[in-house]
Amino acid sequence: MIRGKNLVLTAPALIAEIEYRGWTHDGKLSHPSLKGLGDEADAGDVYCLPES
Repeated sequence: MIRGKNLVLTAPALIAEIEYRGWTHDGKLSHPSLKGLGDEADAGDVYCLPES
């Protein structure tokens, strides 16, 4: 549940390509780096990480 006043939820505007080496023991990305921004045409190949 999201709490707050005057919240507006929107769809993502940009798609980022991120490369990483693995996960840490506490569930964080290890050595993440931004490779660039993708096009809307690539949106079908997007993978979303599960929320913790």
